[in-house]
Parts: sequence; C-alpha cells; structure tokens
Amino acid sequence: MEEIIRFWNTNFTNIQMARIKTKIKTSIFSISSYSCNSFIRVIRVQVLFFGLTVGGLQAEASEIQFKTLELEMDSRDAEVLFRKEPYDTSSFPVAVVDEGKRIHGRVEVIGQFSRNFLKKSILIKLDEGQKWQGNKKISLKSMSTDLSYMREWLTWNLISSLGMVSPRVEYYRLNINKQFIGFFLFIEWIDTSMFDRLGLGKDGEFYNTNDETYCGDMSPDNQNRLQECWAKLSPKDKDYTSLKKLIEGINETPVEDFDKFLTKHFDVDSVINWLVVNTIISNGDTYNKNYFLYFSKKTGKWVVIPWDFDLSFGRNADPVLPFPRNILNDNYTYFYPPELGSPNPLKEKTLKNKQLFNAFKNRISHVFGITMERESQGFFEKLFIKDKPLGGFAWFRPDEFQSRVTALENIVGRDLTKERYPGSKGEPFEQQVEALQLYNQWRYVLLKKLIFDPTPFNTAHWLPYFIFPPLSPVDMTKRQTIPLILSTTAEVLPTDKSVVLMEELLARPIGMLDIQSLNKPARVRLEVETERAPESLPAGIHPSKCIQRIWYLDIKTPDTILKVNMQLDYLQESSLHHEIGEQITDERGLSLWVMQNYKWRKLKTSINTLANVLKTEALELTSSDLLRFIACEE
Repeated sequence: MEEIIRFWNTNFTNIQMARIKTKIKTSIFSISSYSCNSFIRVIRVQVLFFGLTVGGLQAEASEIQFKTLELEMDSRDAEVLFRKEPYDTSSFPVAVVDEGKRIHGRVEVIGQFSRNFLKKSILIKLDEGQKWQGNKKISLKSMSTDLSYMREWLTWNLISSLGMVSPRVEYYRLNINKQFIGFFLFIEWIDTSMFDRLGLGKDGEFYNTNDETYCGDMSPDNQNRLQECWAKLSPKDKDYTSLKKLIEGINETPVEDFDKFLTKHFDVDSVINWLVVNTIISNGDTYNKNYFLYFSKKTGKWVVIPWDFDLSFGRNADPVLPFPRNILNDNYTYFYPPELGSPNPLKEKTLKNKQLFNAFKNRISHVFGITMERESQGFFEKLFIKDKPLGGFAWFRPDEFQSRVTALENIVGRDLTKERYPGSKGEPFEQQVEALQLYNQWRYVLLKKLIFDPTPFNTAHWLPYFIFPPLSPVDMTKRQTIPLILSTTAEVLPTDKSVVLMEELLARPIGMLDIQSLNKPARVRLEVETERAPESLPAGIHPSKCIQRIWYLDIKTPDTILKVNMQLDYLQESSLHHEIGEQITDERGLSLWVMQNYKWRKLKTSINTLANVLKTEALELTSSDLLRFIACEE
C-alpha cells in the first residue's frame, strides 16, 4: 500500500488522488489481494473508468504543447556555448529557473552531426542532489538537421501512442537570460531510472548499439564482437553473457519456432512495434545501430527501445557523397519495403514467422485506421476497463496525420524566424511541412497495397527495390539506371474525390488525381517510362534539362470528360540513382509540359523539390485525348 501512495503523490494532483481513492473505496475488490505493481500498471494507462489521462502518453494533435525552459548563465558563456568549435567538450555553469527557484548545474554540447551547426544540442547536468521535474539531466535536441522540426517528435509520439517503453518527449522554447534561442526537443535521459519509473526496475542489464562500428545487427558474424558492437551501460561491467545467449538464441531458433522464442525472451510488442514504426517512417538507419536493449529482471524479458529518427519520413542518406552532404542532401524515398535497413535476424525472422507477421500486419492495420486492436488485459484491468482500444489507432491515416502536422506547423511557423541560431540550410519551412504531408500521402497507399493486397511477388517477403539483380558488379562511382515501364488502369466514379493510380505488380503509386468533375464512370490509364530521357521535346529545350521520366494519361471510356488536379512524382533516391537531368540547375524551375493534339503546352506547375512531386491543376481530359507529360527546366 505504501508503494501505491508514493505513486499517487508523484503522479497525481490532490483532486485526481481524491477521485481515484473514492473509486477504489467503492470498488468490489480488495487492493491487498492484488499486487501493487499490477495496480500501478493499471493506473499508468489512460483509465476511462476514472476519466483520467496519466503516465507518459503524448498529447493528441489538438493538445500539442510547447513549454518554455528558462536558463540563466554568464552572457559570454551563453555566446561561446553555441559558437565554439564543434568538438570542444568544455562546459559552463548554468541555472535552470523553475517556478522562481534556481537549480544549478553545468551545460555542454552533445551529439555528433548536430555539433557542426550553430544551433547545437545541449545537455544540462544538474548538481549533486538537484532535480528538475524528476530529472538529474536535461537533454535538449536542436533538430538542426530537420528543417521541419517534426520528424523526431512525430516518431516519439507514435512510439508513445503504441505504449512502447520510451522516454518523455516534449517541445520546449529555450530562453537564455530571457532571450529566445530556439525550439528544442526535450528527450528524457534514457537510463535505469527511466526503466524503474516505467515499472521495469532499475537493476536490469542495459545495452546500446555502437553507432561508430555499425555491427549491432545480432548476426552470427558479430556475436563474438559484443564489446566492440555494443556498449553495456548498466551495470558497468564487461559481463556480456546474457546478451551473448540472447543473440545465439535468435540465430539458432528456426523461423517456424520464432514466435515461441520471442514470447519467452522478449516483450513481443516492443519488437513488433519497433518494426511497425520503422516501416511507417521508412527508417533504414537502424537494425545495426540506433537502438537500445534492456533486460528487466522484474519481468524476465528483453525490451527494444528505438533511437534517432532524423533520417526518416522520406529523408535518405547517401554514402557516396562527402560529409555533410552524405546526410544533408536532396534524396527522398517513400517506396522502400518493410524490410528496409540493415540485415538483422531479429527483424527478418519476425517478418518470416507466420504468427509474428500476422501480428505485424494487424498492428500496421491499427495504425492505418483499418481495423482496431485492443489492449491485452489481466484480471484487474478487466474490472476497470472493458475492451480498451490500443493507442495509436489511425495515427498514420492521412486525415489524422496531416491534422497533427498542421497543428505543429501553426505553432512552429509563428516563431521560427526568431530563432537566434540557424540549423542546416535548405528549402523553406512551408516546403518542409508539405514534404511530410506528401510522404504520408504516397507511403500510406504504397504500404496499404504492399502489405494488405500483395501480388505473387510480394508475399510475406518483399522484393528489394532493385528488382532485377545486375548481371555485372555495380560500379559505385557511376550513375545507375533501371528503366521500367509502369502502367495502371483505374475505375473512376463521378462521386470520387481522389484516385490513386497504383501500379499493381510492384505496389507503386505512379500518380494521383483529385477529381474536379466527371460526367460518367470512366476507366483512366496512366503509363510511366522511368529513368529515360524524353525524345520528343518543346522547341529550344535540351533533354538534359528535363526529368528522365515520361508520363502518358488517357481515358478508355467513350464520351467522357474529366477535369482533375494531378500529382506526379520523379526519382531522386541517391546521387547515383535518380532522374535529374544533368543540366538541371534548379529543380524549382521545373515545369510540366503536356503534348495534346501534337502540340506542346506549358502547364502552370507547383513543385515540392524535397518530395519530388509535381502538381498541376484544372487539367481537362476527354476520351479522344492521349496526353504526354514531361518536366523540364527552361
């Protein structure tokens, strides 16, 4: 009972405590007959019976809050903190001002890549015995490499919504000496105290993949290099026996028995959700790094905690380019399959095992808003909650996702220009936000087709993006081309608001139409020639000034008139695999051209150069037309 009271005092206001105690006194069971841990676990969730929202759940889009953190420090130190050399490890005295009280500590720069920008990520280590909102350390991520300022928060929001073990994550406006510095993301320091707060105990084993050796992939080749591939964060010893046994078990267990192995050794939901999150946000910068493992002695299970999501939602690294262009580049992808990322037997066997793959599909369906999953409940929970939905339902459905992004845009956009220190250079904030929305729009339909309506090529194991293996070794210094002809026919009704033109074999969307008017049901066909320079061109335009892609659109139904707004995309996967003409100097100068009745006509075009999407409006098409489109810079 004392443990329950301590939990109340830490997590609830007096009014909330009174409401909970009243409900408990009138309930039909005795607390003493049920374990304190089980009781606390129930209180931590969003308990509809009590009408409360507690624990670490993130706010919904309508409740997103940006808090303010006030720091005081010497004015010269405050200037040097952000302007010093990237790998200078010096720290400075600082005071956190919280409700009129000053909490003292020291502040330093942290991070790897973000150190190279004026707006740096910082860490405040409070003096011995000092805490701020229960934290001994305050980690503030600058988000300098993501000019939308949203990717990290969105991912943590999804993770938290699904109930994964995760840190508390919140937006903060940082003021130093009452001067606005910029927007930062507070991420609770991940250590054993966080696991203890979440009911997993603080006496477990805690490991982090080494992001410099790229070998935390659980493969047989690396299971004897554990100290090189993994950092043991707690307890701080060199005993890797538990991790070694786990990795050996992962590699030795057959696929058909992997569901039993996972159930015995892991919090299964943490693995399923890890794969689901990486699939949705297209995070390939993981599986050999950028995740933690924690073994809870309290539960006897391993838990996966993901980390680092700046290369997500379409952003793509480029190993051919020099630093910093290998990270900060114009590459963009929405079409990678769920297997993206480094090989890892935990990932691969989970997706190949029938029972676990079905769990993966069901969780994707839940996050897409197709079918709702329910939380698993024990005896105690069932007394309070009947059939409680799992969090995160419809999180990635376009209407829900885009309303969340718009809510963030409205808050960040107001003060973004007032930031004292800039992050990376790139397209304007509005373009960054639109790129996120376009990513959601295109990836949602791709995954929906790929996972829930697969072709014979796409069963439980997806094709890699490079569909046809090269006949000779790939030269990583030369541009690679894989010309394809993609085509599809869609049935369009006058009542349709929009239509996705989806190539069936590869489950690839190749165009989107917003229907403005249609006089009768019609069959609309779109054909795309990829990675091929257009041969027929408007006068005065050279093929090298054009996107290396050609689109053909026509109607197969007689006596039909269709007016649409249209979206088309083009490829920019890497510096060696793209469709950008060699003499294109600025993608913002691209325009769509249409050939109709053997004449070229320039269309009013808007372009998102981050998402590689071209848009035109009020396009009219009749059944006698075959429209050919190209995109060129004049």
